[in-house]
Amino acid sequence: MKNQKLSSGEIARICKLNKKTLFYYDQINLLKPAIVEANGYRYYSPDQIDRLSKIKALQSVGFSLAEIKQQLYVNDISEGIATLNRQKQIIEGKANELVAVKNTLDLKIVELEHYDQIGINQVYIKNFNKEWLYVDRPSPQEELIANYLFDGYHFGIMLGITDHPAEKIEITKYKLMDNGKKANFKKEKGRYVGIYFISGGNHIIADALNAMTRIRESGYPLSGQAFVKDIASDFVNFEDGNIPFQMTIKWNEM
Repeated sequence: MKNQKLSSGEIARICKLNKKTLFYYDQINLLKPAIVEANGYRYYSPDQIDRLSKIKALQSVGFSLAEIKQQLYVNDISEGIATLNRQKQIIEGKANELVAVKNTLDLKIVELEHYDQIGINQVYIKNFNKEWLYVDRPSPQEELIANYLFDGYHFGIMLGITDHPAEKIEITKYKLMDNGKKANFKKEKGRYVGIYFISGGNHIIADALNAMTRIRESGYPLSGQAFVKDIASDFVNFEDGNIPFQMTIKWNEM
């Protein structure tokens, strides 16, 4: 068995690889054939199966081929452990990112399903958990550019009418934060009166004020600012380019 030679096809079948992968490993000097005959046929020795096993094991935990090549020639156990620990930290970081992405998808799916269930211009009541927000200073409407490129997944605007007529309105952008240390505003836990409305272009604020009027006409006692955010427009296309927005205002249960 020790002197047995295996063709590239045989070792590819045994190790569940593509022959092209073996040729590429040869090109980058990661695993060269034990024998290359005059006719160009390539043969591998059985002990090279262990080498391929190490390569695949290191790939399975996220090592690049360049990193694998380096790790295969490390004979110092301390250096090898340090390399594995560094890779573990990288994997942990990626795992945390994936958890955050999953949480975002869960939230967006719930938002879209609720929107699909309620429909537009219908006032509803919904419980919300406490949220930590980072709120910018008040901004003129023309500066309200909000999308994933600028603000990430979770963003919106707060509307506060400080006087009448309604033209005197304070507009601020906010981002949802992971914790209170990064935030400068807390959206209270509790029941909120909400409505979905359709808008787009440069008339979002006007449409939001109309939605606010519908909420106020519902007769529920309200307190605080109106929170407005779009419903997953960066993830799903909607008809005519219009975007569904959600507005919520705290139900004053005092």
